[in-house]
Amino acid sequence: MVRLAVVVPTYQERANIVPLMGRLAQVAREHPEDAVRVLVVDDSSPDGTAALVRSMAGELASGGLTVEVLERAEKNGLGRAYVEGMQHVLRRADVDAVLQMDADLSHDPRYVHDFLEHARAGAELVVASRYVPGGATPDWGWHRKALSRGGNWYARLLLGRALSDYTGGFNLYAADLLRRMDLESVGSAGYAFQIEMKTRALRLTDKVVQLPIVFLDRTEGTSKIPRSTLLTSLRLVTTLGLRRLLGR
Repeated sequence: MVRLAVVVPTYQERANIVPLMGRLAQVAREHPEDAVRVLVVDDSSPDGTAALVRSMAGELASGGLTVEVLERAEKNGLGRAYVEGMQHVLRRADVDAVLQMDADLSHDPRYVHDFLEHARAGAELVVASRYVPGGATPDWGWHRKALSRGGNWYARLLLGRALSDYTGGFNLYAADLLRRMDLESVGSAGYAFQIEMKTRALRLTDKVVQLPIVFLDRTEGTSKIPRSTLLTSLRLVTTLGLRRLLGR
């Protein structure tokens, strides 16, 4: 049995949250031996995302999916949303693993089956990768692909080649691993948050699996990634890389 908590940050995701919850409920029905709960961390979305999720909770629970909403008063970064969500679910003793995923359906819920299997087999970090055989980004143009591949190449160069995809946001962490990672001190946001989290995890475990995924662009809503994200991520990788070289 795997007791899985799925943390999903949201802001203005009313159009995507209903199909996402439905597909996660289908996963829960197909894994009756496991326990799947979802925590939606909503930044007080004006479109009523949080209220919509609460209205669905009863029906979803009847299908085996437990849903909870953690509403924040304001937007203060994707990284903090994930940290607060992870801390919230870790206060419960009945969580074995925490899965982070986007609400926009670019992270296909069908892969949750694979995450559960790897967690059951003892993996402490499962990284959904676009850059291992079987992974792909079919909706991206050459410019976006070049930026992403270049950023990940730079991260592997400075941080080590244990991972092919440092910047992706579809990842599973064992609950015990997260408790050892000092989440409160994680200060990064956006892609930089993903890099910092994976770097910390790799210092603490070698039970790592890379899961190939096909990443699809959202079809509803708009991206909330700040334009400064790439520069922030490059600075973080450089800092972490120097610390690694210095043995810190």
